[in-house]
Amino acid sequence: MRDSYDTIVVGAGIAGLGVAAILAAEAGEKVLVLDRYDRPGGRLMSYPDTPGRGWKIDIGLHMTELGDASSIHAINERVGVEVSWGPFSETVQFYHDGQFINIAELVPMSGDERRAFGSTLRLIAEMEDAEIAAWDDRSLAEWLAENVPSEAVRDLFTDMGMIMTTIPEAIDMAAGEVLYIGRDNLRKKSQLLTSSYPLGGMDAVTRGLVKVIEDNRGRIETGREVTEVAFKGKRVNGVKALKHARGGPYPGYYAMPEPEEIGAAKVVCALPIYQLPAIIDFAPAASAMPSWWTKRIKDIMHEVTCLVGFMLGLSEPVTDMPCFFSALRTPHAGLPFQAFPASNFDPGVAPAGKQLLHTDVVCEYPEASDPFERRRILERLWKDLLEMFPGLDDTVEWKIPYYVSGCDGLARKPGLVGDFKPKLQAPGIDNLFFAGDTYIGRGLAMNGAALSAMHCADLILGGLD
Repeated sequence: MRDSYDTIVVGAGIAGLGVAAILAAEAGEKVLVLDRYDRPGGRLMSYPDTPGRGWKIDIGLHMTELGDASSIHAINERVGVEVSWGPFSETVQFYHDGQFINIAELVPMSGDERRAFGSTLRLIAEMEDAEIAAWDDRSLAEWLAENVPSEAVRDLFTDMGMIMTTIPEAIDMAAGEVLYIGRDNLRKKSQLLTSSYPLGGMDAVTRGLVKVIEDNRGRIETGREVTEVAFKGKRVNGVKALKHARGGPYPGYYAMPEPEEIGAAKVVCALPIYQLPAIIDFAPAASAMPSWWTKRIKDIMHEVTCLVGFMLGLSEPVTDMPCFFSALRTPHAGLPFQAFPASNFDPGVAPAGKQLLHTDVVCEYPEASDPFERRRILERLWKDLLEMFPGLDDTVEWKIPYYVSGCDGLARKPGLVGDFKPKLQAPGIDNLFFAGDTYIGRGLAMNGAALSAMHCADLILGGLD
């Protein structure tokens, strides 16, 4: 095999970069990170000056829960990287009866109901990990029925739960995950949910990790598609990856180029679980993985939510507030909606006086993966946007449709969160690990991935002691 590394990390998203940076900085490991895209960052990639007029556009809609108190901030801080943040969101604006309304006004509460809301917040803030974990396989609707007698308070928590889970119905939300996110926010920021945006675009949370890896004799190779995790018996001995230049007479999908073999003492798969069958042999007769594990992965790997939306460059702002827009269901697409004006949090991502607006609706994998259905969703979403933001059509300088699969890792449904997620070490194989938001870890989206990366790195470092 070419070269030999202490650790090969497959995937250069926040989880892969985080694991690699920690191993390189704290253990001095020789690390190689491989990614099929043309730049590192995964779903946190940003493209500066696109489409060439002073804009900076992210891949998908992202805000960071907790900002400077988040797992994203912590993983950067751990390896000596400083990330600067914009202001926190001032309000959550819900679309209701044809207009956006502050969430506090959406669910009016009497004095007794406000006191009940305060009591519920204190109850959540005081919960221990074991109490929260006991609700990982039960719904938020059940927890509210048992613990919150006020209907108005239950309605408010359902609305907040939708933002945390991107699932519209409380009966489908995992109570444990909502309670964990709520407790984390209450203890760190004294609010049930609060978010910020990194200055410089979303790649501001990955640029420093890239530098740490490279400054500590690590390598990041982009444009490298890993085709297989290589096993020798019950141990991993590296990966197989395609070279940059494929060559040969066959174009595109007709080609089956011979991959290059790269050796390593350990491999970390920092890919979502739905991509694992592309690099790990799941065939029962040939796989090094136990059949119960491969069956579990196949059973849940498409239990993910997806985003379909538009990035919009506006000549005039639709709002001057740093806020978050949401709706349980839009009038036309009939799906959960979210949006935020990124340039209100970081003016540097748009030209002066103009606004960068991130928008999307959340849907299931079967809908979003179908190109015809995806097109229909976009058409209905555009009708929604014109209705929700009157006059929007006159201010649009450009719009870019996009699609992101697995925006929140595994869907935050009962039985798919907490310890019900796949573990960070392969069963029976002591040098194969996993990291990312579809594996064990808590927190919204990228925070779940960052926390998973820190847990994975600690698991490896513990084995090195």
